Amino acid sequence: MNLLITNTQEEQAHLILLCLRDVANRIVITVTDGSLLSRWSGISAWSRHVDKRYTVPDCTEDWRAGRIAEDNFPAEEAYIRRIEAICAIERIDVIFPSYDAEVLVLSKNRSRLAEQGILAVTPEFPALTHVLDKELTLRAAAAAGFPMPETRVPADTSELREAASQLQPPWVLKPRCNAHGANIRLVKTWAELESAYVELTAIQPRPLMQEYVPASSKRNYYLVVSPALEVVALHSPEVLRYRSIGIRTPCAVVETNTDAPLLQEVVALVKQLGVWGGMTVQTLVDERDGVPKLMELNARFGHNLWHRTEFGINEPLAYLRLAQGQPAGEVPTWPPGVLLLDPLWDLIQLFFVGTGRSLGWLNKALGRTGPLLAEAGAERTPPLWPSLKSDYFGGRRRVTNPLNRGFLSDPLPPLARIGRTILFELMRRRTQAREAKRRGG
Repeated sequence: MNLLITNTQEEQAHLILLCLRDVANRIVITVTDGSLLSRWSGISAWSRHVDKRYTVPDCTEDWRAGRIAEDNFPAEEAYIRRIEAICAIERIDVIFPSYDAEVLVLSKNRSRLAEQGILAVTPEFPALTHVLDKELTLRAAAAAGFPMPETRVPADTSELREAASQLQPPWVLKPRCNAHGANIRLVKTWAELESAYVELTAIQPRPLMQEYVPASSKRNYYLVVSPALEVVALHSPEVLRYRSIGIRTPCAVVETNTDAPLLQEVVALVKQLGVWGGMTVQTLVDERDGVPKLMELNARFGHNLWHRTEFGINEPLAYLRLAQGQPAGEVPTWPPGVLLLDPLWDLIQLFFVGTGRSLGWLNKALGRTGPLLAEAGAERTPPLWPSLKSDYFGGRRRVTNPLNRGFLSDPLPPLARIGRTILFELMRRRTQAREAKRRGG
């Protein structure tokens, strides 16, 4: 087959490439139009396994504004026409997206592409809409009995005030349609809440308002589900350490296991939604009762796909086979008790935590106040060095992120990942320091 992989600025796209390169005759990728940095920051663009690269127009604007409809909006139509042109030139048989907005657009045009002999590896559009709008996902969770935070969807500031009287601060405001934690706000006072609400409604109407869940840990559930809504694969490693970046909590260290809480509830939620394919259910473990509470469900693979691929669990291939109407094939089990580590992120965090503490001490010694770049970005974490020492130098079996490897066989992708990760983290921390300075007056 000739394979087109989209949204290759995302890390999971490169993992999909690695999983499917042996079954593809030709691999073509797309990157979104924009600045030189945005076009070439994705690691897949640098891989020797890629035969051709194309740019495509951005199709995310309408979804990010909360607009989901069966017919294409103008930007979505422009995107699909560009995809069709690329498929005609490259004789593409299969398109594999892994970012919410592109999954949405390709899903709604699935039949149109099929008429041209092109398979879009996506679930059907009607069920997908219930996943890409978090309000609808939470309604399904309530119907399936899945634990979740207290949630309100105020239509205006008067309903916002009523909701604030029902939920104890702090409050979380988030768009109904978003990814990577974009535009999520954690606020503590009514003035902050009202200001954040006005700001978010200008981006997308009717944002969600939720109680804040004090998290002792987090837990993700990774699934592959057949079109008949049968669970083909379900894995949920135990999170031993995570990074706290504002309201986001990406995994830092996880351990493979053979059991997890709420497995039946996860299956019930997926069936309630009626969605199939590769997906991730994200929860935070509430420190008040120890129960995982639903944050969101993504109908796509995420950057933690390597947690399974490193054990020969080829979920993209299983998903592709299901989309082709074939059996998924045997899915291997992983051995319990294995640590999954990402040395790049651990080194970055260790550097900034150490630098932040050193600069904080120097500021105090000099009698200076105010946020600095490093200390403003320091995450709230347990003592880091003892954990790293145990993780990397203990007697446990460990596996590291494959995106950090391959310097001899395919050297540019890992080098590109190192460069982009450091650059983006510096930019994030600089922005955070400026925000902290602004709020401090």
